[in-house]
Amino acid sequence: MPIVVTGRHRPHEVVFLAFSAVVGAAFVVGLKPPGSLERLVEPWILWTWYLLLLASGVIGLVSFAIADPYRALVLERAAMIGQISAPAVYGIGLASTGNRSAIFVGAFVAAWAAASGWRLWQVNQSMRALRQAAGDPG
Repeated sequence: MPIVVTGRHRPHEVVFLAFSAVVGAAFVVGLKPPGSLERLVEPWILWTWYLLLLASGVIGLVSFAIADPYRALVLERAAMIGQISAPAVYGIGLASTGNRSAIFVGAFVAAWAAASGWRLWQVNQSMRALRQAAGDPG
């Protein structure tokens, strides 16, 4: 029996946004990352990652509660930009260490950023369609 997902929000997107909000908030309020992670990357990279996770996760989750489809898509677009940036910052930070054990994590965050980039493209297409339906050619 096939699984049919209806609606604008895909389950993996919801999970990643919720994960981002929770993990970002946990680290911002003081949860310590694994020691190996702290040794691998500079603190500013970790803080940039934490704040991007928190902001993009919260913005994305808020977008689900907005009734106006266009405004919801604007917020979702902002969240996807953060969901591309957070794993990119983290992945580049890991890659800069030259540590071979970071390859798997780097591949995972690259796939996360790519999936978010694909969703950003879909959101942009939906926004364009809504503008055209409203008579705005832009």
